[in-house]
Amino acid sequence: MSEPQSNAPAATTELRLIVWQFVRIMVQLETVTKVRGGTRGPSVYQDWRGSWTEIDRTLERLGKTDSEAFADLMMNQEVVLRCRDRVQINEVSRTAENVVAQLDELLREARGDAKREEELQFERREMKVLVKHLRRQGRSGGKARSGGPRPSRPSTSSGPARRGGKRKA
Repeated sequence: MSEPQSNAPAATTELRLIVWQFVRIMVQLETVTKVRGGTRGPSVYQDWRGSWTEIDRTLERLGKTDSEAFADLMMNQEVVLRCRDRVQINEVSRTAENVVAQLDELLREARGDAKREEELQFERREMKVLVKHLRRQGRSGGKARSGGPRPSRPSTSSGPARRGGKRKA
């Protein structure tokens, strides 16, 4: 019986995140990296840093020049990323859980501001769906279908128009 080759490329898992979710996750990972020092930062942060830098620069430029394109990129576009293994998927899952906790705190602070509460509830709900999806992928070793969870339909109340679009599949 032959042993598996150790130099064979590791299977990767594809993740599809809406840009705003990616931004929330990367800001959290960046914070953890700074607190721990660059050498002990999350491995997924290092792997995704190039994509993060590119998207961050684009968002910064669009924020100054084209608010509609900025909103479209944040709310309707996806970033496709790779996780090397279950450890990285679980890293992203834990980070998304931390983002949900931060959103809970922001919701407490936003009491009385109906528009802000609605926006934060939307983000919290979508991040919780993402956490559930990531946990499933982490348990299965990344063998679940590629991509991310399908977003729920945003409310049709007085929420921001930018939330009305459907993300690309």
